[in-house]
Amino acid sequence: MNKKWMVTGMLVLVIAMLLAACDKKIMYVGSDFGSKVKASYRLFTGTDEKKVKLKSGDTLVVDYRSKVEKGELTIKLYDPDGQLVRELGTGESGSEEIEVDKDGKYKFEITGKDAKGSYEIEYSKE
Repeated sequence: MNKKWMVTGMLVLVIAMLLAACDKKIMYVGSDFGSKVKASYRLFTGTDEKKVKLKSGDTLVVDYRSKVEKGELTIKLYDPDGQLVRELGTGESGSEEIEVDKDGKYKFEITGKDAKGSYEIEYSKE
């Protein structure tokens, strides 16, 4: 009988760990079309990504805005090697021109931690 309780306890522990590691999106409405990605949410815990193919010498022009009513939100751009290129301000709007020096796929990574609000990123290549 002790073995039965031990197996049940282990199963409950594994399920709890899996659920804790999941992304949470409540009342989340988002779109990812062309050169624009945006979302609004009541609760966002997890990561969204947008990849952009660029060539050395390109200038990436990024217009962004975000509203953070609670929790934390980060918006970062990584190069093809996974190195941080730029972190965009959150809870504000702005525009950035970023010159790239490597060919490949760059990645916007939007990460929320118990966040409530919205974000919008639009970019163009020059």
